[in-house]
Amino acid sequence: MEQKKIEHRTLNLIVFGTIVIIGVLARQTVLHYGWDEFSSYLIFVVCSIIIGAIYLNLQMVFRQLLSPTIEKCFMKFECYRNKVIAVEVPVVHSELAQSTQNSELIISEPEPEIEIETTSDTTEEVSNPSCSELSEDVAELPKEEATSSTINNISIEESNQPTEYEIFRANAMAEKERSSQEKLDKVLSYTKQNLVLYLDEESLHRLCGYITEYYLSDSLPKVESIKLSSQLKTIDAMHFGWNIGKAFGKPRLQTATFIKRVFAHILRDVEISTIERKMSHTESECKIKLDGKIA
Repeated sequence: MEQKKIEHRTLNLIVFGTIVIIGVLARQTVLHYGWDEFSSYLIFVVCSIIIGAIYLNLQMVFRQLLSPTIEKCFMKFECYRNKVIAVEVPVVHSELAQSTQNSELIISEPEPEIEIETTSDTTEEVSNPSCSELSEDVAELPKEEATSSTINNISIEESNQPTEYEIFRANAMAEKERSSQEKLDKVLSYTKQNLVLYLDEESLHRLCGYITEYYLSDSLPKVESIKLSSQLKTIDAMHFGWNIGKAFGKPRLQTATFIKRVFAHILRDVEISTIERKMSHTESECKIKLDGKIA
């Protein structure tokens, strides 16, 4: 221990001397370039402080980062590893010896005598259970804990698994969604095929958007009037409305109101009640026929 203190002091003196020498060299350098005495001493102090701070930071970095890494590298060599073990063994022995001495002191203290009155052999058996019975009780406790933990895990897994009702409901919802999407796709395809000759591209896309919103919403969507070609008549617009309303399963009055708003130009002189009544009539000639098999 004394030798380590001497080595530590020697190292500090060497570092301190080196810092002083560097500070003196810095002072002489600034004097050489014509600085005054006060500035040279100031440079000496500042340089010494900076060098000292750098040394302390490098020492901290070495202890925290480099020292463990270097020690791991040296531990690969058998001679260094044996040396470390030889240093650690006396420390462990000293700790064991100290703990042994403490235990001996505790044991050496006299214990008070405890008098136990026994009335019969039966009371002794009841009050003092045998070691075998205690060991059996202790052995049974982990089994009970393991069983309870297993039951808890099984119950958690069962609660996380979906029930039969949830599975059937999810399948039914997925099938309903698929059927609804197929119905919408068929109506949009019918719209594009039958009105592509009578609408420009932008109007046709807007019409498909209105039809999609009309199908997915319970209320009528906000629309801007779409002008059909002059080749079509009012009965054609009515037939088109009846076809998509029939495919979607919408009420006639709701469908009549929808096409009245969408085709406001061609149906400007026709009332909604008239559209509702005549949208499935076939008396006059038309280009768009009634089709009840779209979806």
